[in-house]
Amino acid sequence: MRKLYLILIVVLSTGCINMHEPTEQAKYINCYNSFDSFLVDIIPKKIPNDYVRYGYASLKHLSGANKYAGMHLTTRISDLTEYSNLKNKFLEQAKTITSSLDTCLMVVQTYGRLEASVQGNFNCDKLVPVPQFGICVVNDSTHMWQRIKNADIIVLDFKFKDILNRPDSELRTDIPKELSTGYSKGVTLNKNDMTIQKWVIVW
Repeated sequence: MRKLYLILIVVLSTGCINMHEPTEQAKYINCYNSFDSFLVDIIPKKIPNDYVRYGYASLKHLSGANKYAGMHLTTRISDLTEYSNLKNKFLEQAKTITSSLDTCLMVVQTYGRLEASVQGNFNCDKLVPVPQFGICVVNDSTHMWQRIKNADIIVLDFKFKDILNRPDSELRTDIPKELSTGYSKGVTLNKNDMTIQKWVIVW
């Protein structure tokens, strides 16, 4: 059961989850409550009826190397006016805004295999961490994860810091030690499919 919480659950929109799936709603809320409020203040407290997809992995079960906790939820944007309004709203709070193809974005891997160079340049002077689920899509031909093209990545807060004070044996091994713990939260605005994804990750 513990392992199930560590797997980021991705759900495609099939109907009104608030009315038809109360058990799933309860699991989502329980996961939300496992995070400090400053980490999830942009994430909806409940799954809205108009979601496109979402996922979660509880902070209560973050342990072991190469593990993470996080949440993400994607909804549709109605038109370009709403897109601009959302972008301006989050720009006021942003630490960083950049293109999804920026190599100074460090992708924190969560699932599967990444294509070459997707993870970013660890030697960049202004390295900014983002979760794989906030910046990548799977390539249907190779079944490997690649970066989304032409999306706006707005990072609202991040730190390379172990907020759980874990032993070295539980730190990630796929990235340099000085980057192996931290948190990041932000939004991904995708004009191609007119969506906004709100996300947070702790690793």
